Amino acid sequence: MSWLTKEQSEYPYDDVLGIRPELRDLYRNFYGKLWDDELVPVNLLELCRLRIAQIHECDTEWEVRHSEAGISDEQIQKLQNWEGNQLFSPVEQAVLRFAEKMPWQHHEITDKDFETMRAHLSEPEVVALTVACGLFDANCRLRIALSVKQGKKETKAPAGAEQAIR
Repeated sequence: MSWLTKEQSEYPYDDVLGIRPELRDLYRNFYGKLWDDELVPVNLLELCRLRIAQIHECDTEWEVRHSEAGISDEQIQKLQNWEGNQLFSPVEQAVLRFAEKMPWQHHEITDKDFETMRAHLSEPEVVALTVACGLFDANCRLRIALSVKQGKKETKAPAGAEQAIR
């Protein structure tokens, strides 16, 4: 239960951010662009989003599932121990290694982390993934700070410029 008194729909995170609609709309447009324009393959975005939520122990972010990202139930079950697991491709392992550092070890992100990702992704994709991981980290911190309850869990995309943030 949130300390906020705003009545909430099936999208409580979007509703709470909507207390300041001018900020929510800017944030939704920025965050939604990652998903709307597929600036990075959605499976990579989803794996990073889920791993960061897992690290933060942010259940309301963790429980949202992108229904079209192609992440298997087995991958989700093994996400905490992804390193060296054959369920995860080399590119998935590269982005997970990077994403895992974002919440608490961001000062330990190295040129080697970027080089490893660049072996699989273009420079624009690496930039978009870096922004995405920063936003996933921020989403978890905001959800926890605002005590947002869980809303709709399965969705076509976690966000979009013209849709609620799940």
